[in-house]
Amino acid sequence: MNKDIKRFRSIDKIYSTYENTRNFKKIFGVTRKAKVGGLEPGKQKDKIDPLFEIINTFIPEKENGKIQVRKTLKKLGLEAKSNIEPDYFIESLGLVFEFDGPNHYTDSFKVMKDERKFKGLEHIRKNGKNFNIRIIRIPYYLQLTKDVAKFIFRDLISHFSKVLKNLPSKGFYTDKKYEIALSKTYRNIFTGKPAKSENEVLSCGLHSSLRVPSEYTEKGIEKMLSDFSFIRTHEDETIKAPKSIEHQYMWSLKYFIDDIMTYNDDKENEKLVLPTWHKEFMKRYNHNIENKDKNLLKCIFTRDWDSVIRTK
Repeated sequence: MNKDIKRFRSIDKIYSTYENTRNFKKIFGVTRKAKVGGLEPGKQKDKIDPLFEIINTFIPEKENGKIQVRKTLKKLGLEAKSNIEPDYFIESLGLVFEFDGPNHYTDSFKVMKDERKFKGLEHIRKNGKNFNIRIIRIPYYLQLTKDVAKFIFRDLISHFSKVLKNLPSKGFYTDKKYEIALSKTYRNIFTGKPAKSENEVLSCGLHSSLRVPSEYTEKGIEKMLSDFSFIRTHEDETIKAPKSIEHQYMWSLKYFIDDIMTYNDDKENEKLVLPTWHKEFMKRYNHNIENKDKNLLKCIFTRDWDSVIRTK
């Protein structure tokens, strides 16, 4: 094991992540057995849909009703002003899970359509009666850390139970379910075995993705910064998000910038990743980097040797 062995560097002079197989064995002394995995929806051709498996672990279909995947509300017999197609929908509970990919931050019109979708929820009806629905949004930079799992399946569910009467007031989260969800979603990169603890899980943030905030629109950045403080759940309802999400996101960017040697000027390298023109974003980025909290950074950052090696 040698953290000083140089990782593969691309033609653009950007170092690869430590998870990359190119020189993994030289650095860690063993062959990489698996990719870490991640919280994301599956594609139609995929045998496994990670996000479906996570939802079904915390909210089992056999107990709470079928999880409909990418079906329009109208096809399911609901009346709606627009043809809303949820990513995942549990009708018996009135719950929608939406995965927000990068275009929800880079496309201002997509952000506008998301806002319209929230407003459209007020007009859902079934058999002539109002039908309450709440959306749980999952941005593409989220991972299933314990904070995130508790926030989604305990805090948000408890919050929504005030309106959605079939939801348990204490939510669906348990530590046992969390362990099962980890084992289905993440792998130890050294052994290939299912993950057992949070330090084998990717942190929130960006690791290999090049869909970085430098390409976000102003509305996209405002949406993300708002989510870091309060996740908007329905119209004016808000609920505080875990501090670790923002802290991990910003540190994933810091590790990425440290791996960029494209330009001789550090400020120019920063511009490849950060929206340096956005004052509020940069203020919060600098605050997180200057006030590092190791207790909030327990997971894997694939550009940080220490966080990778501790999973061996």
